[in-house]
Amino acid sequence: MNVVASKRKQSGITLVGFIIVMVVAGFFAYMGMILGPAYSEYYGVVKAVNFVAGEATPNTTDFESLRKGLDRQFNVGYVESVTGKDAKLIRDKTGNILSMTYEVRKPFLYNIDFVVKFSHAQPLGSKTAGD
Repeated sequence: MNVVASKRKQSGITLVGFIIVMVVAGFFAYMGMILGPAYSEYYGVVKAVNFVAGEATPNTTDFESLRKGLDRQFNVGYVESVTGKDAKLIRDKTGNILSMTYEVRKPFLYNIDFVVKFSHAQPLGSKTAGD
């Protein structure tokens, strides 16, 4: 009777259960290692767009200088997926907006890829978000 009572009090995970938990955790860790750098690079793009837009005047139309500024900031921030040529200048009544929209394709397993779309826009002359 003592053995039966002690078995009821024992609880835990079996070896098979532990292996299943480790496989699931490993899958999500691998997914994070694949997608993490893409999101890290996106934050570099956001920082560069915010910096260049903040340095420009609201009615700037010299798009080439904005592109060169973005390229310099991308070089400093180790951004390799996009260039200044991928940026767009949106003209608005209230002022111009610097916009960056792009997608990154990361191979995952065999013929399965992750496609992540990123978009960020910042009004020229505003030094608010992301600095």
